[in-house]
Amino acid sequence: MALEQLYLETGMNKIETAIALLQAWEPKSGYYLAFSGGKDSVAIYDLAKKAGVKFDAHYCVSPIDPPQVYKFIKANYPDVIWDFHARGFWKIVDKKGLPMRNQRWCCQIIKEAGGENRVVITGNRRAEGNIRRDQCFVQHSTRKNFNKTFIRPILDFDNYDIWQYLNNNDLPRLDLYSQGFHRVGCVLCPFSRKVDMEIEQFPEITKLWRLACDRLVISMKNRKYLTKRGLPQKHKFETGQELFDWWVQRK
Repeated sequence: MALEQLYLETGMNKIETAIALLQAWEPKSGYYLAFSGGKDSVAIYDLAKKAGVKFDAHYCVSPIDPPQVYKFIKANYPDVIWDFHARGFWKIVDKKGLPMRNQRWCCQIIKEAGGENRVVITGNRRAEGNIRRDQCFVQHSTRKNFNKTFIRPILDFDNYDIWQYLNNNDLPRLDLYSQGFHRVGCVLCPFSRKVDMEIEQFPEITKLWRLACDRLVISMKNRKYLTKRGLPQKHKFETGQELFDWWVQRK
């Protein structure tokens, strides 16, 4: 029976289906629960508790997460394990360049670094966008040298379902959601739709991005606007501010 149809054919609702899924796939060693501090990770954490399954929750520390995320996790989820996979992040920016929509290398070293050789519970939902629309409730990674199995218990939850679940269960949530942020993630992520708000709300992280742009432009000029492969640079920025302005416009 397809999991997408389970709650229709058995009479179970989405919550009951999510719990049944977690119970059915529980590994002997327990789950690795990917916890970001956002509303979806709060929901899967609570569902895992209700399912009675063994799990350890991990926050892959992002140097470009809003500082409110750190405070929220420490205050409300002290048992979450903090994993530091992204040390030296800004040196990697200097080497790889700014992350772009078609070159989102940052996720691999920040959000996707944990859970190797584990069964990983994630809060992915189809309602979040086209990339996740074709995902499955249970999926074995096909990426080379990437041994993980993903369990997505809230894949079919829409935004209303999530907020109703948090409200009905009196679960904590980040204050940023009440300040106009519908999704909370890395500051100035290439997929962010709240660029102006983020620049204003998170000046310290914005400053770090601007400084990275300064260094990248200096590097471009030192190479006489040639790429590291010796090819002509597509864009010739004179200042870091020019690069930053171009980048936040999501070119």
